[in-house]
Parts: sequence; C-alpha cells; structure tokens
Amino acid sequence: MYTIEQLEDAIITKLAPLKVGYLPVGETDPAVWRTVKTIKSYQGELDDEDSIARAAGIFPAIIVMYVGSEYEDLGARKIERPAFALFICDRSARSEEEARRGGTNNPGVYALLNGIRDLLYESRLTKDIFPLSLLRERPVWFGRGVSIYSAEYETGQALLYPGD
Repeated sequence: MYTIEQLEDAIITKLAPLKVGYLPVGETDPAVWRTVKTIKSYQGELDDEDSIARAAGIFPAIIVMYVGSEYEDLGARKIERPAFALFICDRSARSEEEARRGGTNNPGVYALLNGIRDLLYESRLTKDIFPLSLLRERPVWFGRGVSIYSAEYETGQALLYPGD
C-alpha cells in the first residue's frame, strides 16, 4: 500500500521533465519542455488573492495536492481511488490572456496542461497501482496577469483488510 505522501511525491517526480534545468541522461537539448520554475506540494500558496500575489514569484508552477479518496468495498479487499489536484499557475506582466496562452517569456497554462497530460494520462506511478486517469480540468483563478487552472487526476490501489 502506498501512502498519500508517496503518491504525491511520485507525481512530482513524474512531472520533472517540465522543470527548468531538468536534463535526462543522454539528452543534450536543455530547451525541450523545461519551462516550469516550481513543482511542489501545496503549502497554502493559493489560499487567497494576497497569497497568490506573493506566490507569483515561483510561477510558472505546478502545485500538487491530495484532494481525497473514494473506496470500493469488495469484502476483505478494498479499492482505494486517491485523487490529486494539480494547480497550474503562470503569470505575465502583459495580460491574463498571455498567462493562459503563453508568450515570449512564459509557457502559458494551456501549454502546461498539455505537457502534464502527456506525462500523466494513463501512466503508472508504480507497477502496483492503476494508471492515472484525468477527471477534469478547469479554471480556478485569474486576474492581474495571473492564470491558475486545476487538473485532477485519480489512480487506484487494492487494499486488503482481513478483519478478525
């Protein structure tokens, strides 16, 4: 059984190719995809407008947060379906539209959503759990040159509770 922290860390690791400075072994082109400044676990950066304004310095960013699990009861065996929200954040000094669509100095939220989909959709965090499925993507907050969207992904793992 994998803990929430282990699954969250595995998602962050899986997204590493999007991070600035990431260069896989054997690859020589440092420009491919590497436009995200921060990939991390959520720590209150998006709680309100003031928090977002302070956090804008770490954008473009992908911030990962566990949002709960659903359980399927199969007797002693249970299926846990943990879900994670990825907050995709970008900013532009020019406009909120450029924060969404990208510009010369930023990738844009739409491009990041596509990159995340390429890396996570139907992939496995480990061989022991279900492939990730995309539940939804939607806008969360925008204004003052900042755009934030969320993408929710779900996986699953079988648990055994033998009881007494």
